[in-house]
Amino acid sequence: MILYKGRIYETSKNASLLQTLKADADETLLNKSIDREKLISAADLIAGKIKSGEYNYLLEQTDIDGIEEYVDRAAEMLKRENLLLNLKASLPALVELPEIDAYIAPVGVLFHIAAGNVDVLPAYSVLCGLLCGNVNILKLPSQDNGITIKILSELIKIMPELSDFIYVFDTPSSDVGSMLKMAEAADKVVVWGGDEAVSAVRKMLPANIGIVEWGHRISFAYIGADYEKYPDKLQGLAEHIIKTSQLFCSSCQRIYINSDKEEDAEKFCRYFLPYLQAARNKRPLKDIGAAAEQTLIKYAEDIERSINNEYKNEKKYSGEGCALTVKADKELQISGFFGVCDVSALPLDQLFGVLRRKKGYLQTACIIADEQTAEAAEDIMVRAGVNRITSPAKMSDTFIGEAHDGAPELYNYVRIINKEV
Repeated sequence: MILYKGRIYETSKNASLLQTLKADADETLLNKSIDREKLISAADLIAGKIKSGEYNYLLEQTDIDGIEEYVDRAAEMLKRENLLLNLKASLPALVELPEIDAYIAPVGVLFHIAAGNVDVLPAYSVLCGLLCGNVNILKLPSQDNGITIKILSELIKIMPELSDFIYVFDTPSSDVGSMLKMAEAADKVVVWGGDEAVSAVRKMLPANIGIVEWGHRISFAYIGADYEKYPDKLQGLAEHIIKTSQLFCSSCQRIYINSDKEEDAEKFCRYFLPYLQAARNKRPLKDIGAAAEQTLIKYAEDIERSINNEYKNEKKYSGEGCALTVKADKELQISGFFGVCDVSALPLDQLFGVLRRKKGYLQTACIIADEQTAEAAEDIMVRAGVNRITSPAKMSDTFIGEAHDGAPELYNYVRIINKEV
């Protein structure tokens, strides 16, 4: 389906609608503006409807584990006071100096290329563009189940004038010609995805079109030798791993133990696996198809690695629907999904070097350790390039006004206009 100027069209209309996209977007950009206060009121109204259960029929179509908690946080972020706080945090008022006259303006037209690991992410990306006054073109991810168009249609129903600021296409990424037409209508392209997606967009874009990269990131946990003192934090980490299915950039992919002995990593796995199993028992796996696909991929990799004798430095601790693997290789990388996590011994004095090899990819870390170790680890993480440090249970939670991958979330969606006094 396609959402274009408030109307729903079949995918077969893709080519004809793309012919008029640039002209329609430019006309809106020249002649219309978004009433931000009215938009915030509309979003606040949707937040209330979410809280009251009015959109439960939409949520039932998703496969996100723990969707209720996720939606509760989304509703909180849509509330008036929280949207205003996010705007203030991202776009603080310019310092008024007598020799400078400046104001904030929209970038113009944003082309969002959304990732499919969170069902409501595409709609949220468009909302961020709207808050800054931009016209928004959205290419849906292939996994989208129709919820994005339904959410944005609800927003347009409350505030009909937004129909001129929202254009949604379900064009596949392989249709380069259509993608280029969307990009050519934009001032900036907002890319959500991994390195391949970002590289493909860079190659496609003309030189005069900017790019905002919300690319692949990786997250981890650092555990002190006294971890047995922190059962609540270990439980929180286990529930985080299971709840997120490790599908987000903020999901824990590697657990490091502050030790130079591999047997300490093995000991941790034996201690931690019951926590992981308990979390899995509370949250049976919902997305069986995706899990089966990952199992087949992992099985093929296992066969290849066994042939190459690559498992001699690994030891696996398996539960029902979850697993931990001790690895001598300390490199921070994707460990698996759906409750499968790698564990390595990594003394504090080696942490910086390991993290620096992943500079530009580091996102969220949690620390479970005594105060002295935690302070030292945090200092190393910040110097190495980590952007978020949270409690174990909240690695994938967001809070109002936080930065996105180390930068103000909305700052890339505006321009600062200077005028000579």
